[in-house]
Amino acid sequence: MAQVHEKTIKRADPPHAAVTGIVVYPMATVAKQFVKSLWRPSTILYPFGERLENEDFRKSVKVASGAPIGVGEIWDNYRGVHALNIKTCISCNLCAFSCPDTCIEMVPVDTGSGKTKKCPEIDYGKCSFCGFCSDACPEGCLTMTPGYTITTNRRGNMVYSPERLFEVYKGKLPQNPTSLAAPENEDVILLDQDLCIGCNACSRDCPTKCIRMIDIPKPEAKAGEKLPKRIWKEPSVNDSECVRCGTCISVCPRECLYWGARK
Repeated sequence: MAQVHEKTIKRADPPHAAVTGIVVYPMATVAKQFVKSLWRPSTILYPFGERLENEDFRKSVKVASGAPIGVGEIWDNYRGVHALNIKTCISCNLCAFSCPDTCIEMVPVDTGSGKTKKCPEIDYGKCSFCGFCSDACPEGCLTMTPGYTITTNRRGNMVYSPERLFEVYKGKLPQNPTSLAAPENEDVILLDQDLCIGCNACSRDCPTKCIRMIDIPKPEAKAGEKLPKRIWKEPSVNDSECVRCGTCISVCPRECLYWGARK
């Protein structure tokens, strides 16, 4: 029995191995991270003066690429609070249409000339910051910024009106890229001439005014037949100015406008 006990003791790990695994390695890791932090900070003291919205702070923490989010320059695809340029908004409704959370509502805004137009209002209590709305904006007037301080103790304060989003825009925060070039195979607006009644609804509601009504020849009625009741005009779409919002298709009472391949 003594022989077996002696062999068991010889196979056990030496005492200093346990000390190395429990004390030395963790202390070495701490020292290594401490030395790194002297040149590359990894923590932002939020909200004590260090915020990404502060341009001076962003400049003071510039580091090499690969730094964690929140340190260094703001990436172009950062998704924070939205910024809205009311002046260039065309009320196309594409932002609200593309929102998966239905947190965007188009509300009237006074343009200052006695007229109103509809601009997006965003409820951040529902927003998932997916960025679909800014990607869909054809004019680049709705973008996302690095602003992330939207905490509040009242739910009503989570709703940002167009005017409030315009204040964010005027704050000149970095904004993500907008308005990518349209693909060559993008669909265009096509017209079914047999269904059109020349009602002018498409031209009237087009946010970019790229549709104009042109005169078409009035055919002569055959014997015993009557011409259909309609206005002898039909829409002509300026494809270079069209933003593909689909407003004309949605307001057409006869469904004579539709998406189709470019001819």
